[in-house]
Amino acid sequence: MNLKKRNLARVGVLAGGVALSVLAATGAAQAYTNDGTSPASTGCANDGTTVASAPMKNAAGTMGTIELRYSLTCHTAWARLTLNYTQFACGNASAGYACATAVITRNNDGRQYTCTIHQGETQCYTPQVYDKGLTSFAQGGIDIVSGQIDTRTASY
Repeated sequence: MNLKKRNLARVGVLAGGVALSVLAATGAAQAYTNDGTSPASTGCANDGTTVASAPMKNAAGTMGTIELRYSLTCHTAWARLTLNYTQFACGNASAGYACATAVITRNNDGRQYTCTIHQGETQCYTPQVYDKGLTSFAQGGIDIVSGQIDTRTASY
């Protein structure tokens, strides 16, 4: 009886090892390892392309562009917000305006990362989310005299 149990245990350990090997070989075991990392420092930005974009506009005109960027090599997505002007005073009570921000959101679990365009800057990009077989979208927000602009891209 003990011999049967020991052999069954060995079969279970062997099957578990095979399953882990398959997951590691397919990359499934490391699916979210790039979450929160910089597309520039990881090299993912090197082949990054804009897969969706939307103008940041209101009645006063277009103030910038929100982009959803994607790296085919890394299977990651991130948001990039570019203003058509240099960010003016923002981010504190005396400025009266919030700084422009971008957000990347992965649809399946709601994971989000943000970036902020500070005074004197024109662009920011968020940390990235792993996106292979999933979808994400980018969203931007600008606080200006004529009101708040909130825009999002399509999911990709």
